[in-house]
Amino acid sequence: MRRWLVALSLANLLLIRIFTELLGEHTQPAPPVWYAAALVNLLLLTAFIWMVARWGGAWGRGILAVSGAALLAKELTISVCHEAASWKGFAAELVEAALRQGWLTLAVIAALILMAWVSWRTPLRWVPAALLMLSPVVVVTAGQTAWHLTQPPVAQPRFKATSPNPPASTGPRVVWIVFDELDERVAFSQRPATLRLPALDAFRAESIVFRQAFSPSNSTAISIPRMLGHVFERPDLRAGLVGWHLPYCQDYGRHLASCQAWAMDRQLNSYGSGIFNVVRNQWRSLFESSLYSFFGQSLALEAHARTIVEMEDAAARLAARPDLNLVFLHLPVPHPPFIYHSGRGDLSASNQDARGYLANLELADRLFARIRLSLTKSGLWPQTHVLVTGDHGFRQAYRLGYSRQDLHVPFMWKPAGPLKPRQVDERFETSHTAALVSRLLKGENAESAVARYP
Repeated sequence: MRRWLVALSLANLLLIRIFTELLGEHTQPAPPVWYAAALVNLLLLTAFIWMVARWGGAWGRGILAVSGAALLAKELTISVCHEAASWKGFAAELVEAALRQGWLTLAVIAALILMAWVSWRTPLRWVPAALLMLSPVVVVTAGQTAWHLTQPPVAQPRFKATSPNPPASTGPRVVWIVFDELDERVAFSQRPATLRLPALDAFRAESIVFRQAFSPSNSTAISIPRMLGHVFERPDLRAGLVGWHLPYCQDYGRHLASCQAWAMDRQLNSYGSGIFNVVRNQWRSLFESSLYSFFGQSLALEAHARTIVEMEDAAARLAARPDLNLVFLHLPVPHPPFIYHSGRGDLSASNQDARGYLANLELADRLFARIRLSLTKSGLWPQTHVLVTGDHGFRQAYRLGYSRQDLHVPFMWKPAGPLKPRQVDERFETSHTAALVSRLLKGENAESAVARYP
């Protein structure tokens, strides 16, 4: 019994990231199968450790100590260096974090390596006792996980009722597109010579361009709510939304005729479905991170590719719905992970460093071209106000040689009807966009709105 508890405690430590992710706060509820798979993996890993400790001899215990220490070190450093998208970037993030935190991270890793070496040379009789002391943690992780399995499904948000064939809207119409982490400097004013963005450049040439537009924060969770304000709460408004990362349908669903939202793809939510598939993928997640993997694309990148394809189709369809006055599209590019392969023109890239942002900008250009084509084919392009902006700039722009200032974002507005393109050089806060959209939806003349923009 004592040996079994020691194995259970060690297995719990090695799976602690999976448990903490499952038991933490979620923007979308985790399916019960993920909790069940975590418990299955806890039992499987416990059984494996117990067998190695009992029948593996000194070699088996040494290999177990080294591999366990390495896995714990990996889980620790990944949590610190979560933005690294390549092995080189990971090393740079690790050193930077270690310097910033007083060498704490490197000290912990060194201690783990030392423990692995000592365990190879000595019996380490104190380790079972230490693991026994930590065994009550299993009650917390496994107990809460089992409790989540008993909970009823979360009620889905309700939307405004709509008829099967709603009539076309007769009032003003706005399509508001936010590309996540779209940086003005990299995309336009200080663009690298090799970068080509034909669709966005053509749109910029026919738009009112706010050259000094700044987002309220470099955090999506702060910027987007401030940009949206209370724009969806007008009782006479028929609005639709396609969004990413934030719990849009929970927060705004009661005001919307249509809402589709996708979570950010991470290790937490990229396990798939089906108990055997999830059990296998949770094991695999121990040997990769969200952004890089020994296996090419990580599970999170594979899921992110599916998310982009689904969101592109949903955004193109929603933008072309004639019954909606307001369409809000928050799209997950050019935000990392850097998944677009410029040479192949597909979503097959993996393990890219910050230079992959340039390829993701090309992907943003492709998505915008698809949305514009959908609007054009539906005949809605001339009569629609189209706004294109970002929620914040590129947070890793300094890796490309830019300054760390990342609040400068593009803001381009193509008014409905004729209006001469122009540039606005005064500072514009994108938190005022909701006020501008509200005035446009009330039918204010575009020239008047430009003359006294918020």
